[in-house]
Parts: sequence; structure tokens; C-alpha cells
Amino acid sequence: MTAAFDTLTAARRMEDAGMKREQAEAVAEAVRSAAGADREELATKADLAAVKAELKADLAEFRAEFKADLAVLKADFEGKLESGLATFRAEFMDRMQSTERRMYAAVFGVGGLLFAALKLVP
Repeated sequence: MTAAFDTLTAARRMEDAGMKREQAEAVAEAVRSAAGADREELATKADLAAVKAELKADLAEFRAEFKADLAVLKADFEGKLESGLATFRAEFMDRMQSTERRMYAAVFGVGGLLFAALKLVP
């Protein structure tokens, strides 16, 4: 909706204020053309509503894509975590068994030494 600018009334008011007629008419015409040019560039409520609707749609699409990407990342992370835990468990059990074997060997070794020492003692 464009509001009309009354150049004749504006020019007469400027003349009444002491401005020359030609100057008053030129200023009034300049204001009218400037105001008219600016109005063509102004957004209306309908323009703003359309942009708002587009932004809402874009945001909803972004949220959906983000959730899907997040689900993929979560699944990938969980898979890698489970794989890493399984590897850790296997390595831990191997080391525990190796330590246990060394411990038994040491006990039998010390036992053998004690048995040999007892044999040497009369």
C-alpha cells in the first residue's frame, strides 16, 4: 500500500515559509520521487510472511538432516567403541593369562628349589 505525497500542498507550505516558488516546487518533487523510489524497495507483510515460511521450512529441513547425520555418527562411534572394547578385553585377558603362567612357573620354580634344598639338608 503506497501513501500519496501531495507535492502541491508541500510546495505551498514552503512558499508560505519564505522559499521561492521554483525552489519549493523542486524540493517537493525531489521528496516525492525519493519517497516513491524507496517504497518500491520496502517489504510488505506478505513478503515478510513468505520469507518467514521459507526460513521455517529451511530450518525444519536442516534439523532433519542434522538428526540423520547425528544418528549416523552415533552408530559409527558406538561401533568403534564396541570394537575397541573387544580388542582391549582380548589383550587384557592375554596379558592376565601370561602373567598367571609366569606366576605359576615362579611358584613351581621356588617350590622346586625348596624341595632341592630340603633334599640337601640331612
